[in-house]
Amino acid sequence: MGLGVVSLLDAAFRRAFTSAGLRPGSATIDADTTVHFWAHRSLLRPSSSTAATAATDQKNQPRPVVVLVHGFGPGPTWQWAAQVGPLSRHFDLVVPTLLFFGASRTRAPARSEASQAAAVAALLTGGNGGERHLPGLVPGTGGRTVHVVGASYGGIVAYHLARALLQVQHGGGVAVGKVVVCDSDVTKGPEDDRALAARGGVEEVTELMVPADTKTMRRLTALSFHRPPKYMPECIARDLLRKALEGRREEKIELIKGMTTAGGSQLAPLPLEVLIVWGEFDQIFPLEKAYKVKEKLGEKATVKVFPNSGHLPSQEEPKLFNRVILEFLLQPSSSNGSATS
Repeated sequence: MGLGVVSLLDAAFRRAFTSAGLRPGSATIDADTTVHFWAHRSLLRPSSSTAATAATDQKNQPRPVVVLVHGFGPGPTWQWAAQVGPLSRHFDLVVPTLLFFGASRTRAPARSEASQAAAVAALLTGGNGGERHLPGLVPGTGGRTVHVVGASYGGIVAYHLARALLQVQHGGGVAVGKVVVCDSDVTKGPEDDRALAARGGVEEVTELMVPADTKTMRRLTALSFHRPPKYMPECIARDLLRKALEGRREEKIELIKGMTTAGGSQLAPLPLEVLIVWGEFDQIFPLEKAYKVKEKLGEKATVKVFPNSGHLPSQEEPKLFNRVILEFLLQPSSSNGSATS
C-alpha cells in the first residue's frame, strides 16, 4: 500500500509540472557532470531559428525566467508542485535537480553549495563549452531576465547561483533579476548544526538531515512542519524515506559536510533585491536567523514572516506563499541591481 501511495503522489506531482508546460531534460555539463532538469518547453528550442519565429518573438516579447532550486528531501517535483502552476502563468520556469538528487550526478570531488550553483549556472548559460542546454533562454533580441528562488539548502545554493550569474551575465546572455531565499540560513555555522542536532535528539546533524531510518525521519518531519501529519503508516514512511534518499545517502551526507557557510564570514551582500521568506515556527533554522541573513545580504534585502508555518511555508501555506512570491517578482525593480554588480 505504501508504494502505491508514494507512486500516486509522484505521478500527481509530475503531472503538475507537465500541466504547467514543463518538460524533463538532461544536460551534460562536462565530462564528469550531468544535470537533470525540468524547463518550460519554450526554453528547449531556439526562439529565433527562423525569420517567422523571430517576427513572432518581436511581437510576443519573451517572458522572464524563474529558476526554482529545491532543498533536501524528495526531488523538485515534490517540493515545487504547488508553485509551478501559478508561477508559470507569468514566467518561464527552470527547475534543476541538484547534484546527487534524482538523475543529476558528478564524478568531480567538490561537494560545496557553490559547486552545486556552478553546475546550475552552466545549465543556464552554457558554461565555458559554449553549448546551449536551454537554447530558448537567449532569444535573438537579447538575454532574458532570470530570477532565482531557493528553499532551505536550495536557498543557500540560490545565493551562490545569483553570484555566479552576475559574473557571467553579459557573456552568458542572461540578466540577473531578483532573488528569493526561503528558510535558508546562509550564515549557518557549526554551533547551529550542534543546536539542530540537539533538537533532533541525534549526535550529528547529518543523522537528522539524511535519516537512516523512519524513526529519525519522523523527528525531522516534526521539526520541519508547524503542523506535522498526525499519523503516517510505517509502510508509507519507509517508501517516503526511500524516495528521499534515492540510494545516495552517503553522497548527501557529503553535501552537508561540504557546506562552506562558515557562519556567514565569507558572505558578501548581493547587489540585487532579495526577499527572505521565513516560517515563524521554523525549528530547523529558527526565525532569528532570518534577520541575521538580512544583515549579511545587504540593504536590498527584506524579510517576510509566515505566521502559520515552520520550515516549509511553500508547502504549509502555498496560496499565501505563491501570492507573496508573485507580488515580489512582478513588482518593477526599484533599481537595476544587476547593473551595479
